[in-house]
Amino acid sequence: MLSWVKYHFEHLKKWHEYALKIAKATRDLLPNAQVYVIGSVAENRTTIYSDIDILITLPTNILDEKSVKKLTIEILMRAIDIYNLPWDAPVEIHIADVKTIERYMKTCKKLISIKE
Repeated sequence: MLSWVKYHFEHLKKWHEYALKIAKATRDLLPNAQVYVIGSVAENRTTIYSDIDILITLPTNILDEKSVKKLTIEILMRAIDIYNLPWDAPVEIHIADVKTIERYMKTCKKLISIKE
């Protein structure tokens, strides 16, 4: 029997594969978006509490809370349906526009750019 911890770590080991799937889905919808892995996975300090934090930056000022939620769902559904992202992949999407990117840049110790 596979423990949850071992199962979770197996997902976390696939962070780059999962980030690529999110990046492809994102760029299908938003070709000018930039995609980064941030947080504990990017900083190589993964724990059982970690998830795969993915920062998507957009060169616009259009994001309100409702549109961020809608876009997050669209990206995840596309990544799952088209690019076979496991439905239980521990990814957390963060979306920033030109108004909110500064907050992420100040707090992120390391960003890993995800290119296709």
